[in-house]
Amino acid sequence: MARIPKIAHYVFGMAPDFGGKPWSLVHYACVRSAIRWIQPQAIYLYYEFEPSGAWWELTRPLLTPVKMAGPTEIFGNPLLHFAHRADVVRLSKLTERGGIYLDADVLVHRSFDDLLDHATVLGLEGEGSSSRGVCNAVILAEPKARFLQLWLETYRRFRSRGHDDFWSEHSVRIPFRLAAQYPDEIKVLSHRAFFWPLWLEEHLRWVFASIDPIAMDETYANHLWETVAWDFLKDLTPGSIRRRDTNFHRWVAPYVAHLPDDFGAPEPRP
Repeated sequence: MARIPKIAHYVFGMAPDFGGKPWSLVHYACVRSAIRWIQPQAIYLYYEFEPSGAWWELTRPLLTPVKMAGPTEIFGNPLLHFAHRADVVRLSKLTERGGIYLDADVLVHRSFDDLLDHATVLGLEGEGSSSRGVCNAVILAEPKARFLQLWLETYRRFRSRGHDDFWSEHSVRIPFRLAAQYPDEIKVLSHRAFFWPLWLEEHLRWVFASIDPIAMDETYANHLWETVAWDFLKDLTPGSIRRRDTNFHRWVAPYVAHLPDDFGAPEPRP
């Protein structure tokens, strides 16, 4: 038996407006990619505000939706932004059950089986001068992983109030420092494992506006950076995926090949 169970976890809908990024084609495709390559025994999606629309109705039967009240504080420290509430939920659920956490905009490209005998696995975010630390958009962990328990304990000093200087302190910088302190508790992979290509403008063009080859030999999955790439991801339909030829469109096309061109098209505005 592997240390890390094949249980996939997603967190979505910790704000009523979904941060302006509702459940869409890209999220459906990402879940389908996880099913194809990870072959999870179960998939849980934790939400406070349930998504809606055609893409959610298509996704819902593929997973187990779990309604919950999003945490508003941790150790007495307020969680004012929905992203920070989601950060706490993912660590709590992974500590409880173990498994594989994926942001809903993470597209999986190959099996994770060779990673499942570690206690915890994270990937570096960025390289060289663009390096930020390790990122919590993809986390693999055994149940009650010590690294996750240590990570949650650091929230006693949580101080972010939103998009401020401490925005990514507990999601990127602190786990990077913890990994250096407790190397026996974690396997840290290169940025090419989960975060390649990067969030940089030229890399976004490489993914979404080019067919220039992207070396993926070290890549298990890639974060599509919807926070900065939403203009490329919003209002997609199977037809628009088929009509364009880019790296992204080639990756996603197999997951919507069975759907009509106009499936999930935005309602015309009055």
